[in-house]
Amino acid sequence: MPTDQEFSAQIDELLTRMWQTGIKSWRDLEGVEELFKVGLTALSGGKRTRARLARTGWEAVSGNHSRPPKQILDLGVALEIYQASALVHDDIIDNSPLRRGKDAAHISFTKYHLHGKRQGESEEYGSFAAILLGDLLLAVADQCAFEVASACKDADAFFSNWSEMTREVALGQYLDLRLETDELDPDAAQEQILTVVRHKSGHYSVAHPLTLGARLADANSDQLKTLFAIGEYWGIAFQLCDDELGVFGDPSQTGKPAGGDLTEGKKTVLWFLAEQMLDDSAREKLHSVFGNRTATTQQISEVTAALIAQGVKNRHRELITEYAAKGDALVDSGDFDSAGRKALLKLGRSLVERES
Repeated sequence: MPTDQEFSAQIDELLTRMWQTGIKSWRDLEGVEELFKVGLTALSGGKRTRARLARTGWEAVSGNHSRPPKQILDLGVALEIYQASALVHDDIIDNSPLRRGKDAAHISFTKYHLHGKRQGESEEYGSFAAILLGDLLLAVADQCAFEVASACKDADAFFSNWSEMTREVALGQYLDLRLETDELDPDAAQEQILTVVRHKSGHYSVAHPLTLGARLADANSDQLKTLFAIGEYWGIAFQLCDDELGVFGDPSQTGKPAGGDLTEGKKTVLWFLAEQMLDDSAREKLHSVFGNRTATTQQISEVTAALIAQGVKNRHRELITEYAAKGDALVDSGDFDSAGRKALLKLGRSLVERES
């Protein structure tokens, strides 16, 4: 069995090759090289978490813990290309300038426009071009998934699973855009935020990759149901961990600005807990930073210090632990061999015990 690092390296190599193949017919068109280069950057970096989840879902059901077959590698590539598509669009919606420590796609296109002294407004061009790049990445990912499905025992069920994943991300992103919690009681507000987390990230980031990999091992309905439930719990914990890193993470490891989720005004569970738990003085400081892209480092530091001192970070970490534990319990009771359970639990830990 290749190590995680070896497996990720295989995915990296195949990603470049698949992206080249996906737009090969149009490489000679004037201007397309720019699109290709920014696409390559969007595909670079990352821990290949979704590819690893697909591999682990296959392992847990197949009982095969040696080198994964080509189908799993191809599925991993499809998932990572789709991930890149989602992130390109996500960065436009969030107006995020960085992705993995590099310029986000819309920023790269903006700079190309400025450097070329082209007609029109550079930032507008950057956003429009990045939207189209995200669409192109999605098309390439769908083609990769279709080719994997064609070799699957139940191709229709596999591609239905894939299509549900891509639809759910769009649904979750829309729910996030229209999220309004001000008029709700605390329990309802937290549940609404968790609903967004469940659909926008939880199912897509963990549950669907697990079950897609399992389908390639001919998983039965009980195994698929169990893996999806595991993935839902772990997916929520994974996103909550992401939100924690978006406030407290080290920029040199996360590739994002310190306190970025606060200055971008993201209504996360962490933000909700802060609203409920901070004293009046600290809450006022939170409001001065939340959604304020010009907030100073000092202002952000004061808020994060209050989140730690007044127990918000600890309560948020408790929630992560609770959701992770619910997924772990299902692993122990699931229809998997001991090595499959071990592989699942190892991956589950890596989803929530990370610094980037």
